[in-house]
Amino acid sequence: MKIRLVAVGKIASHLQEAQDYYLRRIRFLELCEVKKGRSREEEGKKLLEKFKGFTVALDERGREMTSRQFASFLVKHPFITFVIGGAEGLSEEVKERSNLLLSLSRFTLQHDIARIVLLEQIYRADQIIKGNPYHRD
Repeated sequence: MKIRLVAVGKIASHLQEAQDYYLRRIRFLELCEVKKGRSREEEGKKLLEKFKGFTVALDERGREMTSRQFASFLVKHPFITFVIGGAEGLSEEVKERSNLLLSLSRFTLQHDIARIVLLEQIYRADQIIKGNPYHRD
């Protein structure tokens, strides 16, 4: 399994430690940060350049999954790119060209918080796949 996480901008300094924690544990994940743009469309062009494999854009109106469903989903795709927009969200072109829109929550999450939530869920899914007791139903 190989995962690429593409996000707009650098993570806020107060969340850096949490991000580093998960990046140390998820060895099969590549983090790719693209520079903030002047608009969603400009950021979208930069994000589209990083698409590889099955591409999942995070969007509050996307499909919801349980942690076990998410783990099964990861197993089915050998290379997945997750895309997180910036403060203005994702361009329509990014959403349209993605294979799946995924919702982490019906709440609107600040993009840096969404990054941490996604990293935790990827780690959790990996532990489910390995049969480790991290996840409890």
